[in-house]
Amino acid sequence: VEEVEAKLRKWHLLRLLLLASKRVMGQDDEDHGDEGGADGGADHEDGPKGEPKDVEQEIQMLINRAKNRLEGVSKTMDENGNRLKTLQKGFKDLKRQQASVTREQQQSIGTLQNGLTTT
Repeated sequence: VEEVEAKLRKWHLLRLLLLASKRVMGQDDEDHGDEGGADGGADHEDGPKGEPKDVEQEIQMLINRAKNRLEGVSKTMDENGNRLKTLQKGFKDLKRQQASVTREQQQSIGTLQNGLTTT
């Protein structure tokens, strides 16, 4: 009896950990289709003898989900970094072109002013 109660306590703690990790990862308590069952808790039900599933297996599942999220975030960061570099190069080129056009404009204004004073 004590062994079953200890396993139930572990299972409840694991369930709380799962709910907390969902909140941290931006999910609610509801099923988002990644839990496997229609009731959202099919992978947390009791095993064949009425005992909770292996706690280590549940923890490993949470770790794998977190790793997948981190990989996705890292990929997005890399893509955004590349886009930022492209934008920086584009702005540098634009600034250079703007300076060139400004110089040409000032030269044209100077030429026109000299033409007016000599006439």
